[in-house]
This record gives sequence, structure tokens and C-alpha cells, in this order.
Amino acid sequence: MRYSTIFAAVLASAPLLTSARPVRARDAATNALVFQFANVLNQLESEFYKQGIAKFKDSDFTAAGFTSSAMVSQALTTIKADEDTHIAAIQAALTAWGNQPLTCNFKFDSALTDVPTMAATARTLEFVGVSAFLGAANLLPKDLLDAAGMILTVEARHSTLLNIFSGKGSAIPSAFDIGLTPQEILGVASGFIDGACDLGLTATKPLTITNKAVNPGDLLTVQGDGISGTDGLFCNMIQGGNATSVNLPLASCNVPQGTNGPIAVWITKDNKPLSNDVTTRATDAQVAGPAIIFVDSQPEQLGQMVRKA
Repeated sequence: MRYSTIFAAVLASAPLLTSARPVRARDAATNALVFQFANVLNQLESEFYKQGIAKFKDSDFTAAGFTSSAMVSQALTTIKADEDTHIAAIQAALTAWGNQPLTCNFKFDSALTDVPTMAATARTLEFVGVSAFLGAANLLPKDLLDAAGMILTVEARHSTLLNIFSGKGSAIPSAFDIGLTPQEILGVASGFIDGACDLGLTATKPLTITNKAVNPGDLLTVQGDGISGTDGLFCNMIQGGNATSVNLPLASCNVPQGTNGPIAVWITKDNKPLSNDVTTRATDAQVAGPAIIFVDSQPEQLGQMVRKA
């Protein structure tokens, strides 16, 4: 626990302000909100790995195409241990600030039906973890940003490993990642939260991409509250490194040619592209989303050595 103690000390040493302003304000209330959110997100990831490790046997991983079940078990156990260490450090800091860390319950029935579904869900969760810390960076002062970066870099390593475990994707599919707001992250994660887990945030409406697999040129099909037909609705797809989304009529929501790696997808009610900047991304036009999808158009030998698709 030595490193988590150091991390907590870094956090606890940060100067705290006493006024409570809106979420964008750089004050004690915002700091606590961001790390309370990180606390819950890391709990979600830890519990997911705990249940997955307990449920599946070596034969299940072998049947899913992994060339070594021991390799997968070791990696997942290490990732879970990282998440537990993150939780301990974040909760210690919250307690030092006089906040009671939230403890939430989670359900993963739909995500743990088999090993392929577990691996795909883990890949999404790790990408979401990276996006969460990137999206919250603008809310934190420099001293806390440095501390948050200690977690972000590890989450990025987890994400790379899960990309490899897909067996069909690129280990590092893009030179840039995508930041998401806490509300957007909560919208993605809300389907796994079981019961009350009050973060004081209003989650965006969940969006589901119903395609079984997605390739460049494919038409995306979607489900979500507020989506009935395609008239007057637009599909927005953001890739890492792009300043804005690709905005298309929902009836023509085809993945751009040349796409590789993760995409964040929103449905909006106007044809104005969404910004790839959490501080300027329009919220009033959003109907649902984001949903996270992976377009594996550039498979790498490393993944194919680890898992036979």
C-alpha cells in the first residue's frame, strides 16, 4: 500500500477552497466530485473483474481462442489489483477532505454471459476509464491533475492490453484519445449500476449500437430513449485527434472509410458537429449517447498471437 499512501498524501496536500460553485469551478466541491466519480468508476471496474475472474475457468478462455489461459488470468488479476489500489488511494484522499466515499453496487449479467462478451466489455470499460480522466482534467487544479495523471497512465496501459486481447484490433489504434464529461461517462456506465449511487450528476441518456460488428462503411443502427425513426435526427461520430464529430443524418450513419479504433457516437437533433473538447461540446442538442464502439480495420499480429479470432 506504499504507493497508494504516497498518492493520498499528494491529494491531501492540495489546498482546498470552501465556497461551492458550479461544477466547472476549481474548488474543493469540484475536486471532491471528480474524485468521488473516479472512486465509483474504479469500483465498477474492480467488481467487473472480480466477477469475471470468479466465473470463468481456464477452459472458457481456451474456448474463446486465447493461446494461454494463464496469461489472461494473470493479466486480469493484475488489472483488478491496480483498480483496488486506485480505490484505496482515492478514498483515503476523500476521507482526508472530510467526504464520505460512496460505495455502490453493480450488475454485469449481460456483460458476463461468456468470455468474448467479457473481453469486449472490459475493452470498453478501460477505454471509458481513460476518457473519464481526460474529460475531468479541465476541472482540476494542477496539483490534483498531477495526481490524477498517475492513474490515467495506468488506465491507458490497461486499455492497450485489452485491445490486444480482442485478437482483432490494434494495440494502439490512434495517436490521440477522446475525453468525455462525467455526465457522459455516467451515461455509458449507468447500465451496470444496481440501485442508488448518487453522484449529484445527471447522466446523459444511454445509447446502444445494435450492430454485432462494425467495419468502415457500415450503417450504424441504434436504440435509445427519444429515438423513434430517423427523421430530424443526426449521428455524430468522434474519433481521437479530430476536432469535431462527423455529423450525418441518422438514416445515413455510415462509419467513414479509413476508420480504425474507438469511436464515440451521439445522436443529436441538429446537423451541427459536436466538439471534441469537453469544455465546448454542446449538450442542448444531444438526444442520446455517447456509445463506444470499436472498428477493428487494422488487425495486428500481436493480437493474433494472443488470441485466435
